[in-house]
Amino acid sequence: MQINDPGIVAELRKCHDAYEKALIGNEVSTLDALFWDSPHAVRYGVTENLYGSAEIQAFRQGRPKINLAREVVRLEITALGQSAGIVNLEFKRPTSGIDRHGRQTQFWIKFQEGWKIVSAHVSLMPAASSYVDAAAARVGLPIDAEYLGCVNEDMKRVADVAAFLMEFPLDQTVETAPVFRP
Repeated sequence: MQINDPGIVAELRKCHDAYEKALIGNEVSTLDALFWDSPHAVRYGVTENLYGSAEIQAFRQGRPKINLAREVVRLEITALGQSAGIVNLEFKRPTSGIDRHGRQTQFWIKFQEGWKIVSAHVSLMPAASSYVDAAAARVGLPIDAEYLGCVNEDMKRVADVAAFLMEFPLDQTVETAPVFRP
């Protein structure tokens, strides 16, 4: 069996891109068409376990059509021979001003009618208390929920600046000046 034939990886990438576009746009008919129409199809979601295409389709029909956008932060495609593959990805989705990190795994099989998802799993990483929440609690500073998203965004900008500054190497043998004089 050939692993990661470039042509098969490209086919799976095209399927993934179509799925991602349909997911974000809530194109239910496309999502349904990309899943295997079988009682043996399985989808484990963040809050649901679905067995068979009928349950998967019913879930798609009833799913809220809000907060569907997400950013794929890592995508791994593995082709297993000419007719099977796995698509794994990590994503970020803002929820109440806080980025939630999630994972998705899809097992694809190439049938006569084309590639279909036969099994899928979606999960969110546990929400850790943010630095802002922990720091605010430590100093006794309540932050209204309506401002928490903005405060978290500001802290992300501070972290980005700090990461940039930390890229500069400092000679550990140089003694720092005891007093700054401009």
